[in-house]
Amino acid sequence: MIPLSSFRIVPNTTVDRSLTFGESAVRALEGALGDEIDLRTSFRIARSEITTWPDYCPTPLVEMSGLARDLGVQQLLYKDEGWRFGLSSFKAMGGGYAVSRIVARYAMESTHAANMTSKDLLSGRYSSATSQVTVTCATDGNHGRSVAWAAREFGCKSVIYMASIVSPFREQAMISLGAEVVRSQGNHEDAAAECRAAASERGWFVVSETENATEPAIAADTLAGYATIMSEVAKRLPSGEPPTHVFVQAGVGGLAATSAVFCGLQWPQERPRLVVVESDQADCILRSIEAGEPITVTGDLDTVMAGLAAGEVSSYAWSILRTGADYAMAIPDEAAVATMQLLATPQSGDTPVVAGESGVASLAAALLVLQNNAVREQLGITRAARILTIGTEGATDPEVYRRLVGLSPEEVMRRT
Repeated sequence: MIPLSSFRIVPNTTVDRSLTFGESAVRALEGALGDEIDLRTSFRIARSEITTWPDYCPTPLVEMSGLARDLGVQQLLYKDEGWRFGLSSFKAMGGGYAVSRIVARYAMESTHAANMTSKDLLSGRYSSATSQVTVTCATDGNHGRSVAWAAREFGCKSVIYMASIVSPFREQAMISLGAEVVRSQGNHEDAAAECRAAASERGWFVVSETENATEPAIAADTLAGYATIMSEVAKRLPSGEPPTHVFVQAGVGGLAATSAVFCGLQWPQERPRLVVVESDQADCILRSIEAGEPITVTGDLDTVMAGLAAGEVSSYAWSILRTGADYAMAIPDEAAVATMQLLATPQSGDTPVVAGESGVASLAAALLVLQNNAVREQLGITRAARILTIGTEGATDPEVYRRLVGLSPEEVMRRT
C-alpha cells in the first residue's frame, strides 16, 4: 500500500446526475466547439480510423485483484496506456488522431479528393500535398511526442514547443521522430503562447484540445480520439457491470471531459461517479470547481507529474466538467512516486506494471481515498464498488523512472 499523505478533494455542488446528462453533455461540448461539430459522429469516425492504423491494438485493462481485496472493494482496474503505439502514452489517441485529420483535410482541399482516410495518407500517394503542412503544439512531453510521431506517419512537418522543466530525454524523443523542438524559458502556458504566435505568423496548425487550437475542429478531433480509450474499456466489461467510480487525471482536462461524456452516453442509468485528479502544484480544475468558474494557477507549476503541469483548464473541458465531474482531487508528488513503486513491486500478488509519474495519478488518488474511511463514505465507495483508473503513460523517461522507482523499466518487465 502507498503511505498515507495529505490531499485535497472537493465535491462539485453543481454536478448533473440526471439520466439525460449524456445528452446535455454532448450539447454543451458541441456548443463550446461550434454548431458545425457533431460529437457522436466524431467519436464514431475516430474509432473507425484509429483502429485501422498499423500496430493498433487495445491496450491492457489490468485487474488488480490483490489490491482490490486488500482495500475492500469488488474491483480495481487500471487501463494501461503505456503500450500505445510504442509512444508510452495515451496522447497518440488525441493529438495523433487530430494530426491525421488536419493532414487529410488539407490534402483533400489541395487535390480535390473526397473522403480521404488514414490508409490513403499512409499510402504516400498524397505526399506532395501533405509535405506542405506543418503542425505545432506546446507540450510537457507526451502530447508533443504524439504530434511528432503522427506528423512523421502522415507525411507532414512538426515544430514542438516545450516548457523549461521538461526533461532532455523527452526533448530528444521528439527530435528522433523528426520534430523541430523549441525550448521556452517559462512554464507550459508560456510555451503555448510562443507556439500560438509562431503558428499565426507562419500558417502552421496548432494541435490542442483547448481554444489554442487553430480551429475548433482540431480540438474536437483530439477529444474524439480519447473516446476510443473509453470504448475499449466498455468492450472489456461484462454487460451490466459498469464502473461505479472513475478516477481520471487532468492537465487541461480533455481526457477527463471526454470520459465524462462517454460515461454519460454509455451508462446513462448507472453513470459512474467521476473524480478528476490533478497535481497539488497545478490544481486549476479543483480550484475552478471550488469557485464555480475557471481559475488560473500561476507560477512554475513544478511537479514530478509533468504531464499534468497545466495552470488553466480548457474552456471545452470546462463546459463538461463544470457539471460532469463529481469531485476534484489534488495529490502530492510523493503519492505518485509511491504508486509507481507499488506497481513495479506489488505487495498483493498483482502483476507488475511499468507506469510513469503522470500515468499513475488516478490510481494514486484512488488508493489514498480507499485508505480514508471518511472520504470513502463521502464518495459512496462500498465493498461492491468497481473502480476504474486510467494509466495514461508508461516510462516516458527511463532515467527518471529508474531514479524514482529504483529499477529500470526492463527490470520490472522481467518480473511479469
